[in-house]
Parts: sequence; structure tokens; C-alpha cells
Amino acid sequence: MKTIKNIFWGSTMLLFTACNFLDTTPSDFINLDDFYKDDTEAFMGLTGIYNTLNSSSGYGEKYYQAIGTDDLTYYYTSSTAEVGLPNNNYTANDADLASIWQGLYEGINNANYFLERITDSPVSEANKKMYRGEATFLRAYFYFLLAQSWGDVPLITTAQTNTDNYVPNIKATSQAEVLKFVTDEMEKVLTDEENYSIGTIQVVGAGRVSRSAVKGILARVYLKRAGWPTNETELYSKAKYWAGEVIHPQDGSMTHALNMEGYAQVFKNLATDVYDPEESIWEVEFKGNRQDSHTNAGRIGSLICGIQNADVLQTSLGYSYGRYCVTPGLWDLYNDLDGDGTPELISTKDEDDPLNEKYNKDERRDWNIAPYRFQKRDDATVYWKKNWEYIGDVKLNNNGEPDLKDGQKQYATRTQYIERNAGKFRREYELVTPRDKNYTPINFPLLRYSDVLLMYAEAQNQADGSPSVESIGYVNDVRRRAKADEVNITDPQKFQRLIEDERGRELCFEGLRKMDLIRWGKYKEAMKKVSLYATDSRWSSGRQYLLIYATNGATSDRYQWLPIPTRELGLNNLLQQNQAWR
Repeated sequence: MKTIKNIFWGSTMLLFTACNFLDTTPSDFINLDDFYKDDTEAFMGLTGIYNTLNSSSGYGEKYYQAIGTDDLTYYYTSSTAEVGLPNNNYTANDADLASIWQGLYEGINNANYFLERITDSPVSEANKKMYRGEATFLRAYFYFLLAQSWGDVPLITTAQTNTDNYVPNIKATSQAEVLKFVTDEMEKVLTDEENYSIGTIQVVGAGRVSRSAVKGILARVYLKRAGWPTNETELYSKAKYWAGEVIHPQDGSMTHALNMEGYAQVFKNLATDVYDPEESIWEVEFKGNRQDSHTNAGRIGSLICGIQNADVLQTSLGYSYGRYCVTPGLWDLYNDLDGDGTPELISTKDEDDPLNEKYNKDERRDWNIAPYRFQKRDDATVYWKKNWEYIGDVKLNNNGEPDLKDGQKQYATRTQYIERNAGKFRREYELVTPRDKNYTPINFPLLRYSDVLLMYAEAQNQADGSPSVESIGYVNDVRRRAKADEVNITDPQKFQRLIEDERGRELCFEGLRKMDLIRWGKYKEAMKKVSLYATDSRWSSGRQYLLIYATNGATSDRYQWLPIPTRELGLNNLLQQNQAWR
């Protein structure tokens, strides 16, 4: 049995400002009997908690794999029946599942140990309060991830010394109680100024927890509590309040705004380490490519939501497996011009038709749905951007020239819909070279201002019974930035539908959609719709086997939850498998 006396910190130290957040490496081993002798060592302890987010079991890979597929995206491989978390085809014995659970509880244990040690450490009072605030919030956030994914989970607030088992013999606490603990803890770090402090984003940057981040995540958790399965609908007012506190801060926090350089610029900034705190409120920080001294690189853009590129050369624009592709559902959302839930744009050869979907002016579509992939030329080892086809396009060969038959140009008879990748995180903008095949420095957005605006609009409509002029305006702010038409929907049910669709258009591939569908009580309904796409002419016959993903999600309650790993059930005699997986 290992004990917590010696822990390997194979991570990179978080520094005090955003611009050099991941730049200094601590000692490999830290004797915790002598730890926290000063502010620097205390901050190194805080680093271990933050690193739960960018670990391979967290947003660096596996946690995203568990929550990243939904009705708008699916995970493509050449297998006839792919097994794994992204495919709704797994069991409680899944190794990645166990890694996620273990990683989150390790982060919680690090936070528990830190909070027990920091009080009596010779650290300046200002930093002690701030570090305590961040650690308390992060512990609550990890419990939020556990509760929304697993439901009832063990709630542990004291450090465990057995690092082979962070969850001792303890019964699970109900999801409702865990989520209440989460909101209580998050509110405490903002209101109990005697014991806690949280810096403004102007001071700590987007990679650390700021007051804006805490308020925005509080809105997200309250929306979860107000929705399925706890259905505490009176809490929509709390979600409205905290989202409103981000929009109109009363505590010196930054006044946030959408990045009006364009939707695409938000994600180019994430790839180039350009901080945009007005829009990007909280990010998971990644650095380097694991070919240098940094071990904090992730798989954003290579495995997760990147554009297919088989060029393995380190001088290429970035290898990507192209695993995450889009369903016709995302096309339908963008083809809906007026937000009423019915697509107006159509697939047509008539390039003069104003309803030709090829010319959709919503800029989010061609960023989120990659319009190209990287194709190797037949006559050289060179890769170029080959556009996917719309019906009526001139077909090109692999060298980028018209594909002739008997000297005549050939025209596409179908639009290539579901072959297209999720294109949100693009490796071609990375600045770190040479580019590694698997690991990237692209940051992952945990909370953006557009999300806050849409959360406020949803919560206000639900709390007050109809959308306010202000809420309609916030939705139009998001749409206006994307060059989409403004809307004026005042019916509360239709406005809720608009919010659900707008969140899909704006926030797809950011790890939110599946959990949104679940809290709306619409996950199975949405997955049934995906299964019906198999009879849609837009669905490629070569990918019919992916129906197992949609059918499992549509017909079984269990895929709204993750099963408790078999290993944990063996270690904890008081823990029972959640109801859906028994």
C-alpha cells in the first residue's frame, strides 16, 4: 500500500499570472511532512489539484471521451462495432471509465489534503485565503462532474492516506445532496470573505479560477439542479442570479463581452495561447507537446475534434485522427435560419437559389463543421486542403484538379454531410513546433461568455414564465456575432426550444451538449432522432454500423449515466452500482 507521505508530482507548476501559468517544473518528489513551508510550496500543492483538469483522465482525453458525443457528433472508426465510452458501447469494466473515476477522486483527495494543511502553514494570509478558495472550488467542481455523470457518489471531505483507494468503505450520497454541497461550497468561497478569497480574472487569468468563473459555473450547476432528474425548478432563479452576476458584476470583476473579431477567433486564440478573458472565462491549460520538458500537453485537436490529416511529418499542419464527425442534426440546426426549429435551407444544385445551404451565412457552421480535410496528392508526398463536396460541385481528384471522365468534368450527386469532422479545434494554428502526432498545446474552454448569456436567457425564461426583452437581446448578441439572423420569439416554450438549439449551434463540441440534453430530459429522444438518420439520404451507407451508438442511447436509460467501475465496487463494500446499471 502506498501512503500519501511521498507523492510524485509529474506535473508543471502553475505560476501566479496567466502569461506564465505552466512554465516552472517543481521537484519530482515532495515530502509532505515538510511541505508548505512558504507561499511557493503552497502554490505547488495547489498545482496538483489543478492538474486533475489537464490530466489524460480529465479533459486531456478520457473525460471528454465520456461526455463528448451526443446528437450532433459521433465517434468514427473503421470498426464494425466500436467499443468504448464515445460509442455508448461499454461496461463497468471499461479501463477509461476507471481512470476518470480514479482521477477525479485523486483530485478531491489532493484538495482535501491541501485544505487540511494550508491553515497552519507559514503562508501569507492573502495567499492562504486565495489558495483555500481555489482548492475549495475545484473540489466542488470535481464533485459536480462526478454527480452529473454517475448520480449518487461517495462524498468525502477528509484526506485519505491510501493512494491505492481514495474512496474508503463509505456509502454513496444522493445526487441531490452532492449537488447541494457543490453549490454551497462554491457560494461560500465568494461570500465568506473572512476565510476565502477568489481573484478577479484581471489578476489571475483564464487558466485559474476567478470570481467570474465561480459565478458562471454556479449558474451551470443550478441549471442542473433545476433540471432532470432532481427537478428543483425553484432554483432557476438562482441560475438566473449567478449568470446575471457575470453579465453585470457588482464586485469589481471584469465586464465581459463577446469577441467581435469573430467566432473563429475565439478558437484560434485557444490554439495560440492568446488569452481573451472577456470571452473565454475559464480554460483548461495545456502546454507543449511532450517532446519538450512540458508534460501538460493534451489531445485537443489530434484525437478530440480535429480535422482529419494523415500527414505524420512533424513539419505538417498537425496530424489528426478525424474521429469526431457530425450528424445531420447539426446541419439542420444551422439550416434553421429563424430559430423556429424547422430548417429553411436545402440541398440544391441551383447556385442562384437563396435557400441553397451551401451559402449559409452563419459563420459558426463552417468553423464547427470542417469544410475540408487534408488530402495527400497522388503525385507527391504533399497534403492539401480538399473541400468536402456539396451537390452540384465539380468533383476533384487527389491532386486538386477536376476529376475527368472521357474528358468531361464530373459533378457531385450528393452532399458529403456526415463525413465531415468536428472542426472546432484546428492544429494548423498551433505555434509549438515541431508538431507532435498525438499531443497538442491547445487550451480547452470550460466557460465562455456566450454560454453565460444563453444560461441567463434560459434561466430567466424558466424562472419568470416568459422571456424578457433582455434575454431575447442576449440570444441575438450571440447570433449577431455569428452573422445569423436576429430572432424575436416571445412564447416561453418556443423560446426554450430556441435556447436548446442555440446552445447546440454555439457550444457544440465543448463537452456540454450531452449533459444539457440529460438535464432537459431529452437525451433518449435526441438519440432516437439520430437513429432515424440512418434512413435519411444524407447518411452515408458506409457508416450504418454507427447505429449501435444511437440505438443504445435511444433505448436504454443506462447511457444517461456512467456505471461505477467494477474495481471500485470491489474496494468499497458499502458502494452499490447505480440503478441504471444493475
